[in-house]
Amino acid sequence: MNEDQAERLNGVETVKVMVLPGNRVDRKNAAKALNRAPKTLAEWRRLGIGPRPYNVGGRVFYDWSDVQSFARGEAA
Repeated sequence: MNEDQAERLNGVETVKVMVLPGNRVDRKNAAKALNRAPKTLAEWRRLGIGPRPYNVGGRVFYDWSDVQSFARGEAA
């Protein structure tokens, strides 16, 4: 049994995301960490739910700790 199979058996899957300086992630990587489509995060932003987004230079980012908290089911 390889490591990937063992992680799936335990109900945990490792996902690699790129965390940028300032502890931020872009929408694509936040969506990957939450196992959602980037468009879902865009809709959540419109509805005011999910991890709190912020703009930097016209792009949308999320604080990595907010994404992790949301993934654990904690209030964002």
